[in-house]
Amino acid sequence: AVVSTQSTGEPNTWPKEGDFPGSGEFKKVLNAGFTLRIKLARKLVEEIAAAIDYPEFPDKFKEAEFSSFYLKKYTERREEDNVSIYKKEHGYSMTAEDGRVLSIPSHTDTTITLLATYSNGGLQAMYKDEWYDVPSVMGSLMLMSGHLVEELTDGKLPSLRHRVLDIKTDRYSTPFFFNPSFHANIAKTCSGKETEVGKKFETFGPWQVTELHKDEPLLLHSTSLN
Repeated sequence: AVVSTQSTGEPNTWPKEGDFPGSGEFKKVLNAGFTLRIKLARKLVEEIAAAIDYPEFPDKFKEAEFSSFYLKKYTERREEDNVSIYKKEHGYSMTAEDGRVLSIPSHTDTTITLLATYSNGGLQAMYKDEWYDVPSVMGSLMLMSGHLVEELTDGKLPSLRHRVLDIKTDRYSTPFFFNPSFHANIAKTCSGKETEVGKKFETFGPWQVTELHKDEPLLLHSTSLN
């Protein structure tokens, strides 16, 4: 993953020349992909703010230093493979309501996600309590909004519940998470109402650390921000 060292204190680990075919260009390509996505995300947030008449909304993303770019490979899974990552006490279940085998459980993201799935199937989104297959279009990026953004925008930008079916073969995706600045205020919505997360956290950074420990326990350790 490409993650800012300013927020996590943990530098990216890059491959060395000769580690694998193309490893010499790996860092250059990944940084270019990160730059493209963060520029696109900023523009989309500006357009969304104009559409919902909350012109101050982009101010929450001025630094966006907690934004991250992941390279993910999913192999065939069994439910017991994920119990140490997707914990029941965090609201996850690897048993789908309709009996489907999952590689990623039903969930919503937190803020703004730009996702590329290439030609890999398996992604499903919920609309009006029904699951629908999301087409995989090579060369495209899909935008998904999360539950924090839904709350900050007073519900004007709903979050998208989604899951990934186990397609019984290796599956690749590259999610980019465009997050507010570490010190962005999340205690109030854009209209000034108190948020649910604002009952415990005033700014984005400390709240995001708790979310990462729940959702990505292998990404951060207990002293990441010390």
